[in-house]
Amino acid sequence: MLPDISNRINNLSKALETVIMPAIPTDNSFAAEQAALMLGHLKMLDQQWDFAYLYEKGSFDNMLALATRLQQLTMGGTESKGAAAQIGALLASLPEILPLTVNTVNDLTKSLGAAVDKLIAAAYKDGSAEFKVVMLNSVLDYNHIQCTRERTWFKANNLDPDVRDLPSMDEMLSSEKFSYFAACDAS
Repeated sequence: MLPDISNRINNLSKALETVIMPAIPTDNSFAAEQAALMLGHLKMLDQQWDFAYLYEKGSFDNMLALATRLQQLTMGGTESKGAAAQIGALLASLPEILPLTVNTVNDLTKSLGAAVDKLIAAAYKDGSAEFKVVMLNSVLDYNHIQCTRERTWFKANNLDPDVRDLPSMDEMLSSEKFSYFAACDAS
């Protein structure tokens, strides 16, 4: 029987904690610090790995909703319309069924994000005043939702200054509150 991913991560953590970290000389604080960081990341990876696809799919869905909204609402000059057309072409090229790998979904999200960035830059050159307002509000709404998702995803590292209002991992992954599609439908 092959060890599952949690078992493998836990074995790495145990080796780091019980063998490697004790072997680090006390006068090598940098190595001890780096080993502690590695241990923390391994523990966080153990909590996250089983949810990684759902997290990346939610991030993709949110970026897809933002790109679609901005592309549909674009008003302005040649550069804005050209950037919106590039988003349209990218949207048309997306697969009907998302790939089942975390990295591939993340790559699609990054491609959409880069196209949105180009539209934002173009809009500040020749976008209409009305579109700039809509764009700003859309980006802020998206950012609020996605930032909460990201803070929840990394909550286990205990570096967030205020985790009291963050949802659980399950709520973040399944609630419509953290879907920009749902926010667009509500407006």
